[in-house]
Amino acid sequence: MKQIPALGAALCAAAFFAPVTPLAAADLIVGYLGSSETENLTSGTNSYNNTYVGFSAASSLNTLNVLNFGTLLANSGSVYVGYGGSRNRLVISNDGTVANVADGFIGYAATRSNNSVLVTGTDSLWINGRHLYVGEQGHGNSLVISNGGRVANADGYIGNATNSSNNSVLVTGSNSTWTSIGLLYVGTGSSGNSLIISNGGTVANSPGVIGSSSRSSNNSVLVTGAGSLWTNSVYVAVGSGGSSNSLVISNGGTVVATFGFIGFDTTSSNNSVLVTGAESLWTNSRDLYVGRIGSGNSLTIADGGGVFVGTNLVISESAGASNNVASISGGSLTVSNGQIDIGKAGSGTLNVTGGTVTVKQLLATNGTKSVINFNGGTITSEGTTVNNGADFIIGDTGSGATFIANGGTHNFANDMIVGNEGSSNSLVISNGGTVAVGTNLVISALAGASNNSVSISGGNLTVSNGQINIGRAGSGTLNVTGGMVTVRELLATNGANSMINFNGGTIISEGTTVNNGSIFKIGDTGSGATFIANGGTHN
Repeated sequence: MKQIPALGAALCAAAFFAPVTPLAAADLIVGYLGSSETENLTSGTNSYNNTYVGFSAASSLNTLNVLNFGTLLANSGSVYVGYGGSRNRLVISNDGTVANVADGFIGYAATRSNNSVLVTGTDSLWINGRHLYVGEQGHGNSLVISNGGRVANADGYIGNATNSSNNSVLVTGSNSTWTSIGLLYVGTGSSGNSLIISNGGTVANSPGVIGSSSRSSNNSVLVTGAGSLWTNSVYVAVGSGGSSNSLVISNGGTVVATFGFIGFDTTSSNNSVLVTGAESLWTNSRDLYVGRIGSGNSLTIADGGGVFVGTNLVISESAGASNNVASISGGSLTVSNGQIDIGKAGSGTLNVTGGTVTVKQLLATNGTKSVINFNGGTITSEGTTVNNGADFIIGDTGSGATFIANGGTHNFANDMIVGNEGSSNSLVISNGGTVAVGTNLVISALAGASNNSVSISGGNLTVSNGQINIGRAGSGTLNVTGGMVTVRELLATNGANSMINFNGGTIISEGTTVNNGSIFKIGDTGSGATFIANGGTHN
């Protein structure tokens, strides 16, 4: 790392934020009243109190260039780009350095707009001892960090006041970094502000907030491209208090946080996160909430994207939360050490139409307010499943949905339907898992359903108060190669469309068995298969 001339040791000793003693207590002003003025700092240490680029309302199109290795602009106060004017510019390039003890402002006055800072090139550096504001009050202001440039500050703000809209930050290119020791806000009290991290750029902060207040809507963060990284050491909140804010992770981008929130407060509605594309990843080491209190918030995983949750994924945590949704159409959702709680106290939905969901516990306990729409992909529950709501349907109209009870205990209060109208859907019970269905288990319920199956290789299937109906109107199969099946009624009544493959384990039918399909074989090529007619009538 290069040394910052004259001030390098002092700045580095306090994480870039040590006081700077100016050589002369004067201000640098580029564009005091006029326009189109250019100032170039190309060597040595240049010390001032404050720096202003575009001082008055009439001062526009002014430029300050700080460039070359060994060139330092040191300010004992603050840097203002667009203090009173519009379309003013600061460029830090070719290893140049700007260091200010206090704040940095890009667009300071309420009516000022389109001011910009570019920090570009390896070891080009802007250090702010306090906060950095991109659009303190103005609109359309911008910061670009590219080609290995670096910016550091305490808290970072993109669009701070109510009238500071459509401000933007772009961090692009390998080794380009923006570091906020404290918070990073995208839209503190305003709308339409944005952060883009692309092509291997990195942004690091403590908490990250998109849409902080009830007035902050339609703010956005995009993390896109292999190696692009947004790391939040505490949490990331999409819609802390605002609405219609968004986070998109695409094309191999990564977001890291401890906690994640999509819709944090009562006023935070219709906020969204999309994770899409191979190697795109959002990882939360602790909990992730989709609608902690707010409504209409969403998480979408598609096209190979991935979301990792260390403990719990909660959809609609409080009673006031409603219509919050997590949807997986391709890619993976992993909840490694906790549970997916759907509609914990409010109303929530889990949609799975593709990809994989892996979880210790899957809970849908709030009656009809807890909804699982499962029309494709694979859900693997390794610990506990509780569904106290509507019927659990594996493949309503879709195909290829698989629920794997991989150990643990899985309770479904009402009917389970494997393939209502869809095809090639399945329930798999393995590794000692237990599945208990409160009323009926139906395989291929309607005439259009085909090739749906239930397979038990180890563990238990209990249908305590109803029936297992195999191929009720379509074609379905019950495969038993191990474990135990206990049922009141076992019905295979749809001719050759109702198949029982029984090659191991035990089936106990306590009421009625009807097999109008193929020959009922107790052990075709396997061994140890036992059918127990425990009372009832078996035809």
